[in-house]
Amino acid sequence: MNSTKSVEPWKDGGDRKIWAIAGPAIIANSSAPLVGLVDTWMVGHLPSSIHLAAIGVGATIFSYVFWTFGFLRMGTTGFAAQAHGRRDTVGLTQLMVRVSLTSLVIALAVIILQGLLFSAAVQIIEPPEAIIAPLSDYFDIRIWAAPATLFFYGVNGFLIGIARAKTALWLHLILNISNGLLNLVFVLGFDLGVAGIALGTLIAEWLTALVAGIILVKYLGAPLIVDAIKERSTWAVRQVFALLKVNGLLLCRTLLLITALAMIMREASQMGADEVAASQIANVFLMLIALGLDGFAYAGEALAGAAWGAGNKAEFRFQVIRTSLWAAVASLMYATIFYLGGDFIIASLTNLEDVRNVAEQIIPVMVLIPLIAFPCYQFDGIFIGATAAGLMLSTMLISVVIYIMILSPLSDAYGITGLWLAVAIFMGLRGLFQLVCYPWLERRLPEP
Repeated sequence: MNSTKSVEPWKDGGDRKIWAIAGPAIIANSSAPLVGLVDTWMVGHLPSSIHLAAIGVGATIFSYVFWTFGFLRMGTTGFAAQAHGRRDTVGLTQLMVRVSLTSLVIALAVIILQGLLFSAAVQIIEPPEAIIAPLSDYFDIRIWAAPATLFFYGVNGFLIGIARAKTALWLHLILNISNGLLNLVFVLGFDLGVAGIALGTLIAEWLTALVAGIILVKYLGAPLIVDAIKERSTWAVRQVFALLKVNGLLLCRTLLLITALAMIMREASQMGADEVAASQIANVFLMLIALGLDGFAYAGEALAGAAWGAGNKAEFRFQVIRTSLWAAVASLMYATIFYLGGDFIIASLTNLEDVRNVAEQIIPVMVLIPLIAFPCYQFDGIFIGATAAGLMLSTMLISVVIYIMILSPLSDAYGITGLWLAVAIFMGLRGLFQLVCYPWLERRLPEP
């Protein structure tokens, strides 16, 4: 027994290590949906559904704009976890220098191209004409958070990769608590409406980026960061190309995902403002699901990624199975909560009777989604930890093609219920195709 422990020390306290990452991540993720709940509650009690619809479409646009560059978080996590598994401090520092510079360049490009981005987003989503004005106000303010948002993506990915989930938690709490408080001040205190939501988010993002920068310097050390900037190996073609290759594949994968999610609002917009508002409420359900499932996916990224970096196949398999079991338990919990309390959640978010009636039609689908979607959340984390961006892109592409084929037929046949049923099928397909590819991924590691 003692020799087994010496050979496989990573099995000791396996669940404790998972929860040391997943627990803080769940709390951190919880704060974001809570802010979303507060925002939806504030705007949902304004006189018209137009305000809630504008926030829904605006949030979708910024998911498109910012999460297009989600590779700054995902790619950083995978490379950081592997370097952490190899105990490569210099490599970690060089990684963060590259990622920080990349985030700044991208953010400047986003700001320069903001007019084009807004026009393209409106053409893609085709929101009702009545919400264009408040939507424009929201966009024009929030776009200036780009440098702060993208820099934070990189720092957050770094902290998850090195299993510093508690530090990442504090940053998320700073972001989301300040965001919620500022939104209350600007919307309820100054009656700024949709613009107040955007302004609160802008200030909160910059505050969090400042704190994140201080934490990064404190952890790595200013001298080591300066040395990494000067060191020629930091900018070696091979190192830069490896980062760009993975990030490029993740970029394409993220574009496909966000396009699929943006099509929800586009399809809902064809039905009417109430359906758009109801879909925004359904997005809150998805945020609630993500707060738990992402926590275990993050644990998979850090723990499986470290095992991948160390070349330990047995540990990699152990972390995959263990984190996935916890994700399955969480999915059952969500399904139960939505089944018992879905009506209550909807009623808490808006007092608009027409919007409530539409949203209540999709509660059965909301119950189904966590049960069939948890594999895609978990495998995303595992594939990120292994920097298997090519597999992530391939499985996403196949799933999106099928999703596009079924979206309009299901929406035409069953309305808002059919729309969200297509979303559920899309998420289930992602997990299924990733499961099929997993054995090939594992075979890339040497036998124990």
